[in-house]
Amino acid sequence: MAKMNEVKNSASGSEIDRAQFALLLFGLVAPAITFAIAVSGLSMVAKTAALVGLSALYAFGWLAALRRRGLSAKPEAADDIPPAPCVIDGTSDNIDIGSFADSRTNLPNERAFFVVLENQLAESARSKDERPLSVLSIDVNGFDEINKRFGHTTGDRLLRFVGEAISSQLRKMDLITHFGANEFNVILPTANATVTAEIVHRIKDSLIACPFEASEQEAIKVWLNFGAATFWKDGDSADLLLRTARRRKLQEKTGDTDPVHSFDRDYVN
Repeated sequence: MAKMNEVKNSASGSEIDRAQFALLLFGLVAPAITFAIAVSGLSMVAKTAALVGLSALYAFGWLAALRRRGLSAKPEAADDIPPAPCVIDGTSDNIDIGSFADSRTNLPNERAFFVVLENQLAESARSKDERPLSVLSIDVNGFDEINKRFGHTTGDRLLRFVGEAISSQLRKMDLITHFGANEFNVILPTANATVTAEIVHRIKDSLIACPFEASEQEAIKVWLNFGAATFWKDGDSADLLLRTARRRKLQEKTGDTDPVHSFDRDYVN
């Protein structure tokens, strides 16, 4: 009987080892899959849904492996399992693409921004010196006045126009999102401060060359306010990066010359 139990335990352990080995292989190829999704010809919303599904599959796989070992879904030590890029909070395995889309622009929304940014931060954190990451926060200068003068329908058209103009100057791996009344936030994987500045320059040039037709009688130049933040130098969390980018955008808008201070992680700790 003891020998039979030993065989059962051995078989169970073998199944767990195989499951963990499969997850390990998945973790190794996940960056390549993520990159392939990013450079694919899919729409921004479809890319977001695919990345969320990939992250959820990885997270749920680890939870299933833990349950088979008889462990709690919440381990005693955080080092017991590798951190998942994100965990989807829901009871259904089906991903609602609409929940990740902004209704005014059809771009990915705030929820999509943070899901993808957390995923990209996890990738950059593993090799911070080799895989930079930057965030852009952008809004339309004078948007409220344009809304009042030409109406909300024209204002919505302007948002879609700006979204397309920004998208046209981004790389395939980049992600543009829209949330709030007038805010575009962009995730730039592998982009350091220099590459980010080049992208900003391209966006500005594209809008100078292409005015927005506010009405049949009038076309207007569109000016944008930009703020940027780079991973690790300006922060190591999604919230901190976005806050820094927003503050720098506000400084550009108001002409504030006080610098936004960022601190090395070692100094903060």
